[in-house]
Amino acid sequence: MKAVWLLLFGLLATPALSRDARADEVVESWATARARDLTAQAAQHRAAGRTDEALSRFRQAIEMDGTFGPAYLGLAELREATGDIDEARQVLALALEKIPSLGEARLAQADLLHRAKRYAEATQTLVEAARIDPDSLPVLERLLRSAPLAGTLPVALGAARRLAALARARGDEPAAKEADITARALTRLLADVDPVARGRSHGERARRALASAADPRPAKRR
Repeated sequence: MKAVWLLLFGLLATPALSRDARADEVVESWATARARDLTAQAAQHRAAGRTDEALSRFRQAIEMDGTFGPAYLGLAELREATGDIDEARQVLALALEKIPSLGEARLAQADLLHRAKRYAEATQTLVEAARIDPDSLPVLERLLRSAPLAGTLPVALGAARRLAALARARGDEPAAKEADITARALTRLLADVDPVARGRSHGERARRALASAADPRPAKRR
């Protein structure tokens, strides 16, 4: 949850620009500037525990400028914090309808579904995000977290292999080796476990397989 607020404040930040840089920038509309101000007010109310005031400011910001992403993200986070998961999802769905390029909204959707233990829905959201950006590290890392819990091991395996390839391409060998370990564990699971099996048992099998793949000692003979 803290990460969401850090993202929100980062999106609200407006660094100073030189005169030459300002000349090249599109001037922010009055509506967007007002939406930004209302969203900042909402964040302050939220931090002070004034939930109703925060909700009101977030809604006003969206009404003022329906393409201002931080307002949707803040409202969705607050809805989740008050226990209304479905309302939070609706806010994020509306954000994606109005701003299809707002990748943060898809990640936020996946995160809230994962926290609600709705792993299959979280995985499906991430699969859709991966179709848009197959090399997104945040998407792939989340797939590796949610897909095994949803019982979709092949999806997790694909994410692990892609993470390994991307890590090697950028010269990050430790990250590549870590992804390889995960891929070996998932490959072992896919070979040993009935592919139609589902449920929490996958999570425990995954943990055991990961530990086994990371252990360089030879397995004991039975």
